[in-house]
Amino acid sequence: MARDQHAIFERIISNMQGVATIEDLVNPRGVLSKEGILYIPLRYRIIALGFEKHYTLQKLNAMLEENRCPRLYLRNFWEATLIYAFLKGYSYAEWKRLQAQCADIYDSVEKTDWFSKKITYDELERYVLQNSKTAGDALYTKTHTALLEEKMMSLSDSLEEFRAFLLDNVQSFSTARERARYYFCKYLYFYLNAQIERYFAAVRRGRGVKAALSALMPLKVVTVLRKHKTWSEEKKREYIQSSTLSSGVIFDEFNYFFYGYVSLDWVEVLMECYPDVKDIPAKLKRRIATIFRKNRPDFAKLSDDEVIHRRTEEAEQSMDQDCAKGGNPSYNKNRSGEHAVYKYIQGTLDIDRTALICFLLFFAAKSGTLPSRHRLTPDRLQEIVRNCGYSPLDIENDFDWFALEFLEAERPASFLTELMSEYAHHSENSFLYHLYNNSINYADEIARIMAPNSSERRPS
Repeated sequence: MARDQHAIFERIISNMQGVATIEDLVNPRGVLSKEGILYIPLRYRIIALGFEKHYTLQKLNAMLEENRCPRLYLRNFWEATLIYAFLKGYSYAEWKRLQAQCADIYDSVEKTDWFSKKITYDELERYVLQNSKTAGDALYTKTHTALLEEKMMSLSDSLEEFRAFLLDNVQSFSTARERARYYFCKYLYFYLNAQIERYFAAVRRGRGVKAALSALMPLKVVTVLRKHKTWSEEKKREYIQSSTLSSGVIFDEFNYFFYGYVSLDWVEVLMECYPDVKDIPAKLKRRIATIFRKNRPDFAKLSDDEVIHRRTEEAEQSMDQDCAKGGNPSYNKNRSGEHAVYKYIQGTLDIDRTALICFLLFFAAKSGTLPSRHRLTPDRLQEIVRNCGYSPLDIENDFDWFALEFLEAERPASFLTELMSEYAHHSENSFLYHLYNNSINYADEIARIMAPNSSERRPS
């Protein structure tokens, strides 16, 4: 953003005395309306009000929740200093001094490298298992954040004691909201495991192998497993374990789940796995051809094979024309969703509340029967949302109503189809439209708005 958000925030702080209610922040009037307040996310306007009105930490977090903003998060370095400031009743000026006195510690915060550039299945498994406690077949979230909160609550007003706390726990700080990332990765792991086990079950019974194998496209294994059908199960599992995740296919499967849509990028991946259209499993072939026939009357009388041939030929011709004009259409074209999935896993982009809930609904629906602890019931989803520091589910909110109704629907797929059709009938974008565009990196945002000097010092 071109505007200096920190300068605007400082002006807001200096003119906060006249603010009486949260409404004055949502719809600013008078002096505040001239300060560019709308360039500052509501979350930081509420924090500014909290300093002016001397809110307790509990009241500030309650205010954030009421306005559907994430609560302060202890494993973000600068938010940890804010939590301490509100616990001790500091003014904004006092927090700024505390920030300056702890800036040198920020330099030693290092991002944990859980994943390589190409994310593999075994790296995902390692991340999930090392951040979980096991009990039977269930994976429980480690209570690391809760333990930090207990330590924070016991600190005195001593700067030296607070600095010692930061130094002792410096490796616990993260550039992402780690709990949301953890739940995203855990349910992705359940989803991938379900596809893997369905494949091996099909191999053992000798039926449905083609369809089960095609469901493994989120892992880049289909081509090799098709070629080496005679490999032992042990060797196949070893290969799968070291395979790379396809963020693009994961996002396209998510897209198809909610919208019945697949991208040409997804079809390209499919054609790499099945160079000959006749080898594509019939059910998958019907799915693609049905989508390609939409708004194409000239495809109506063609067979599924012919439809796929024609559509892919058209795509190739279009790409050739773009290349002839000097472009490079094959990369970064309509891939923002794919990049978001990649960054969610890598921990370089925070997954926002709406995106998290939608991906959890998708992963859980495709994971079959999960252990009772992990089944995505309304109560379980409420627990996850609260654990991530997001506002609780509210049946009066349209999106939350959708999530709760989906989980309780007798036929979730039919409910979803009817809801999407209703939005289309009214020519409206649903709350799922480009939902990943709302995801940001909160560590970067708070540094830019409230601790600008730290954004220049951030470790790479």
